[in-house]
Amino acid sequence: MSFKKGLQTLLKRGQDVSTIDEHFMENHPDAIYTLDILGRVTRLNDKTSLLLGYTRDALMNHFKHFVHPDDQDSTVFHFQQVMQGQSETYTAHIRHSKGHYLEMMIVNIPIFSNGLIVGAYGIARDLTTNRLMKQQMDSIQFDQQLVETLPGIALAAFNEHGNLLRSSDSFAELFGVRPEQLKHLSKQEFFQRIHPADQQEFREYLDLLKTNRCLPSLDIETRVLHPQHGYQDIFCRCAFRQDDRQQQAELTCVLYNLSEHKSLDKQLHDEKEKFLTFQQVSTSAIYRYDIDQKKIDFHTRGFENIFEGLLHRHQQVDGLWIEDLILPEDRSKVEASYHRILANHESEVSYRIRHDDRIHWILENRTPIRSADGVVSAFQSVIQDITQLKQQEEKIFQLAMHDRVTGLPNRTLVLEQMNQWIATYPTFSVLTVSYNALQDINHDFGYPIGDKWLSKTATQLLHHLPTASYFGHLYGDEYIVLFPNVVEECSINKICEQLIELSKQKIVVDSYEWYPSIGIGVSRFPEDADSAEDLVKTASIALGRARVNEYSVYSSTFNIETYRRHQLQKSIRTAIRRNELFLEYQPKVNAWSGTIVGAEALIRWQHPDWGRIPPNDFIPLSEESEMHILIADWVLEETCRNINQWILADLPIVPISINVSPKRLIHGNFAETCQETLQRFGVSPSMLEIEILETDVLFDNSKIQQSLQMLSQMGIKIALDDFGKGYSSISYLQQYPIDTIKIDRQFATTLVQDKKTQSVVRSVLFMAKEFGMDVVAEGVETMRQLHFLRGLECTTIQGYLFSKPLPKVHFERAMRERQIAATEAMTAPISTRTVDASITIQRLNGQDIHVGRTNIVVSKGTMHSVSFYSPLHLPVHEGIELVLILKQQPIPVRPLQAIELDNGQIEYECQYLDVKQSHLVFEALQSS
Repeated sequence: MSFKKGLQTLLKRGQDVSTIDEHFMENHPDAIYTLDILGRVTRLNDKTSLLLGYTRDALMNHFKHFVHPDDQDSTVFHFQQVMQGQSETYTAHIRHSKGHYLEMMIVNIPIFSNGLIVGAYGIARDLTTNRLMKQQMDSIQFDQQLVETLPGIALAAFNEHGNLLRSSDSFAELFGVRPEQLKHLSKQEFFQRIHPADQQEFREYLDLLKTNRCLPSLDIETRVLHPQHGYQDIFCRCAFRQDDRQQQAELTCVLYNLSEHKSLDKQLHDEKEKFLTFQQVSTSAIYRYDIDQKKIDFHTRGFENIFEGLLHRHQQVDGLWIEDLILPEDRSKVEASYHRILANHESEVSYRIRHDDRIHWILENRTPIRSADGVVSAFQSVIQDITQLKQQEEKIFQLAMHDRVTGLPNRTLVLEQMNQWIATYPTFSVLTVSYNALQDINHDFGYPIGDKWLSKTATQLLHHLPTASYFGHLYGDEYIVLFPNVVEECSINKICEQLIELSKQKIVVDSYEWYPSIGIGVSRFPEDADSAEDLVKTASIALGRARVNEYSVYSSTFNIETYRRHQLQKSIRTAIRRNELFLEYQPKVNAWSGTIVGAEALIRWQHPDWGRIPPNDFIPLSEESEMHILIADWVLEETCRNINQWILADLPIVPISINVSPKRLIHGNFAETCQETLQRFGVSPSMLEIEILETDVLFDNSKIQQSLQMLSQMGIKIALDDFGKGYSSISYLQQYPIDTIKIDRQFATTLVQDKKTQSVVRSVLFMAKEFGMDVVAEGVETMRQLHFLRGLECTTIQGYLFSKPLPKVHFERAMRERQIAATEAMTAPISTRTVDASITIQRLNGQDIHVGRTNIVVSKGTMHSVSFYSPLHLPVHEGIELVLILKQQPIPVRPLQAIELDNGQIEYECQYLDVKQSHLVFEALQSS
């Protein structure tokens, strides 16, 4: 009787029953029992005792005694519900006498007597076996599904007549049809999909299976047609299965698609053929080295190509491979590579071997091979003969790391060497040596001559350097020299002085001769810098501070000249806005009458801290930026404004010339700027003259020529300044619209005593006359020079003999007077008793200044003041304090006055800030 039918039988007995038919209980297939209202077992059948393994007496206990602790609460709840008149069906885990728990389905029904609930009876069925069987079935199905998901594997079952009973989805894929289409394929249609050449063999295969059903399985390979992929190679394993319950046997088949496997086999075969071909043509080689056996147990043909005749020799010798052939200096690298392999790390090593009296470079890439126990037992290696590659690398390195002309190490290689020295030497010095001529030589004589100059200078330096030094090339004709363990001042001075002496040795290149102008900058490791880049930088800074044929040791502070330049560079951008610029005018006069015939406008800068700044000090700074354009336009506008004022003041005006750089002529349209400015101030173009330097025409720029042509067509005259100073060709006088030639002041200096100078000046005057040009002689300072120029019929003079550059007010007075008398200046002789010293700025306008020293010459000393000569322009006012260093003694002073001498020197008179130190100057001058 089923579990459900038994329950229905009980329910038919009605609600008010107190006894259960004994026959029913004992013959029921399930366990039946009764409980009193307290939950104790009162009756049970033999099935209950057999199911749980207890005796009847052992089971006569409270039901909670057998229920698993996790199920007790729910079981008590269900029992309480039954006691309230409800029937309950639930599952619970009941303890077996052997200690394990059975999962059981329980039905409890209340027992009524006279309308009262007096207990409960129930039926229990063991679900454990069913559940285990279901789990096994699920596992089998899961395993089958997992197998069916494997690529290329398919399952199918057929009856004895060959009809398909069931199959996996992959079976349909094997035949290239949908699963629902398989049901309609007949046995004959299946056979038609087998390759015709395989059909007979497959029929015999099936017959063999039918007649030998006791065989576990039988295998066959055949080919099956796929609509898209054609015939597929299939491995088939089939077996008949029949149990007692089945009336017909089933043929179950497992099929595996071999097509991909065979395709891989073919690819593997092809790759093997390629590898064999690669072995024959490759310059690389592969070998395997057995560490335990200390021998090569495999190698490709390329091995013998690289190591011809060495393999047999190696097999007779214990130890590492061809160790005796490796150059001694490379053996440590190979040994280290071997130990990396033993530590289970890949390794790449390059080394050299000597074979047949030749050096070969070998590159190996080694890979460790571990045995089953994880120990490295061998390694395989790919090796190449890289001798030719190394030779090419050396050539490339030579080209990349060495200067093309001199063959010296270039900056990159020098920096590498310096990094090695930093790691090697505790101290060393870096010298940058410049010959300061290559740019001019390249420009004037061409690059082939410049290259020869480089070779000559490099050779000259090389022959005067000690062997311990390192010599390289930076750029141009600037070189770098490293001296190990040399940082003492006396040693550096001695080396630099020896190198400066080279400036007295003539260098001959083809038919040209030069005396080099050598400058040297010095930096020291680690005092001045601790990196290669910074050492070169500091040495270059020191070189920038060195004068021609002098040397400079780097100092972290500026000297006065550098500090002044730095300050001017910062403040020049605001000079126009702050009205710090002004013009002075140097008259041009008639050589006989002294009548003013013109003037040159010269820009000046009145710096708030540094006082009056000459143009040679700030014009080059302005040309480092676009500031020079603003300054040029300011000079043009200020000149036109002043001319306009003089016209309105009814002064006898003369043409004013202004200096214009080629950079301004190239920028924009300078001619239009001039025209607009002249018109705005109502000034005639004939009252303006443009001066360009003779060296400017060397630019040979079409824009410059075009600008000058436009200016000339407007009526503005063009003057060629400093004529004879540069290297311009006379042809430029024809190409450019030049109206006036200004003979450079250097000719006036030697005019009286030098016949060559006289010839040059005479020739210039003659040429100008033939070209219809005016001539102005610059720099005339003595009457003898004036008389000589008069004799040569030079009509216009400009120089200190007649007038220095004049402030605007003084020039206006000179124009009213129309004439200037010649007055020969007196040059103050430098005292015969002088002493070398240096100065530095201590305080400027209330701020402490920290700068280096600048050399001066002390010429005179009194109880209250000291005088010295210097070309440096220093401010003279109460806000500046200097420190004069004389024989290592600091002497604070303040400038009182400055007198600019004709020789370019400036004589400063300074008062002592501590008069007690005046004796130091006296003593130094007396001992000089």
